[in-house]
Amino acid sequence: MSEMLKIALLGVSHWHLPLYLPGLPEHSVVGISDDNMVIAARYAGEYGCPAYQDYRQMIMDRKPDFVFAFAPHYRMKETAEYLLHQGIPFSMEKPAGMNGDEVESLYELCERKNGFCSIPFVWRYSDTVNDLKRKYLSSPITHMSYRFIAGPPSRYLETSSWMLSQSTAGGGCMTNLGVHFIDMALFLTDSRSAETLASAYQYTSPYDIETYATSLLRLPGKTSLLLESGYAYPMWKESRRENRWTIVTENGYYILAENRLEIREYDKEPENVPLNTDSDVYYGVYTKTTLKDWMTGTRPRASLKEMLDVSRILDEMNAKARGESL
Repeated sequence: MSEMLKIALLGVSHWHLPLYLPGLPEHSVVGISDDNMVIAARYAGEYGCPAYQDYRQMIMDRKPDFVFAFAPHYRMKETAEYLLHQGIPFSMEKPAGMNGDEVESLYELCERKNGFCSIPFVWRYSDTVNDLKRKYLSSPITHMSYRFIAGPPSRYLETSSWMLSQSTAGGGCMTNLGVHFIDMALFLTDSRSAETLASAYQYTSPYDIETYATSLLRLPGKTSLLLESGYAYPMWKESRRENRWTIVTENGYYILAENRLEIREYDKEPENVPLNTDSDVYYGVYTKTTLKDWMTGTRPRASLKEMLDVSRILDEMNAKARGESL
């Protein structure tokens, strides 16, 4: 990859930023921006580049080739629109907007501009998950369940308190965590839609976002999908979250837990395949692959198109849980 590549980092107070950094080419960061200038200045010092509070000024001054954007959810649409109008390829953290309507607007603009926008649905970048799809899931999937429970809401208070309000985040744990597994289900079944049968969300004062959520969905082909996400795991040292999957097919049963994928198929010996259940390790792979895809003219593995599919399903899940109609 060319040493002349110029990359800007937008919104560096986001908790995912450190996970991306190992995937960046050396000496490629030319600009840093964030509302919090203390944090922006710290990263700028590490990379030897200017820090900005206004990302537009950073774009005009530094003229990056590519941007990794981490805007708060309520500002994702305006940020992405600006980058698309400037003709700058970029990565945008999920959910890329407050709801499906915002994401649809961005997707249509990106198509009109022939733009490049990649979304970090990072499980698509796991070799084991891709092998699971290609090698093992040869018969129709009948059921999937995903449980992903992360740390308590208080972990966002220091740098990302906007995550704890419906008006600025658009939702809580299902918007932040569950979207990865909506995408996983669509990816493994080559689907683009799902029907929400039931949703139950729990709210923990003083926050008006869901802090624990469960939804039951039906995908095309009558595959059932159970999603469970929450901000409830007591984080301690290396134990940061619970991540457990079950996938049932006509020929077998597949369980992911504790850094291994257990494969049980009829008339075969059980098999265990190593798989890091900590999704953090895949962000660096995502960063490298996204830059390579852009430079080679390859469509990203997850774009605003895939984000829109997920957003439409999430909108229906949220409405069902809140007793609203779309």
